[in-house]
Amino acid sequence: MYASHHPAPALRAQETLPTLTTDRLTLRPAAVADLDAMHAYLSRQDVCRYLLHEPLSHDEVKAKLVACEERATLGEKGDFVRLAVVRDEDGAVVGDVILDITAPEAATVEIGWVFSPDVAGRGYATEAAVALRDYAFETLNAHRIVAQLHPDNTASARLCERLGMRHEALHRADLWIKGHWEDTSIYAVLRHEWAESLTPAEPVPARE
Repeated sequence: MYASHHPAPALRAQETLPTLTTDRLTLRPAAVADLDAMHAYLSRQDVCRYLLHEPLSHDEVKAKLVACEERATLGEKGDFVRLAVVRDEDGAVVGDVILDITAPEAATVEIGWVFSPDVAGRGYATEAAVALRDYAFETLNAHRIVAQLHPDNTASARLCERLGMRHEALHRADLWIKGHWEDTSIYAVLRHEWAESLTPAEPVPARE
């Protein structure tokens, strides 16, 4: 056993959910008002191919959004935020991203994303995911960010690599989903790896 006399740096709990901005996008907490826009892509078979669920009905998407509206803080295990990704030029919801507090004792969070195929190839997913990654490190004080995806989801794997994440593991047949066992690819990036990727003009927030 390893003994440590110094506690690990903790996540920095947030009493409010974030709104993040990028050059072209605003990421804000998803709400029931986004129902029609989000159902438009979450009801598609091609979108749900690599997700944990089949295409969702209108009522199923509404239930998820109601649950999102009941969330107000980030910091404890199981806390999560789902942010609608809004295109600034026309106010359209083009996708959503999720941040989940999976292991607060290890300052670890998980991130994920879903985008409408109608906006594929425009860089929105990368732009939004970079903002979410930076929020996790800068504001939440995360030590490690993880993404879990289906091994065949090459688009998300490439996005993970653009975020500076490395492929850590392939868990064989670890997930029973949609009537059969599936493998899971694990990608992750550590705080110091992210910090080393910043340009000299970008200050690295100090750990607490």
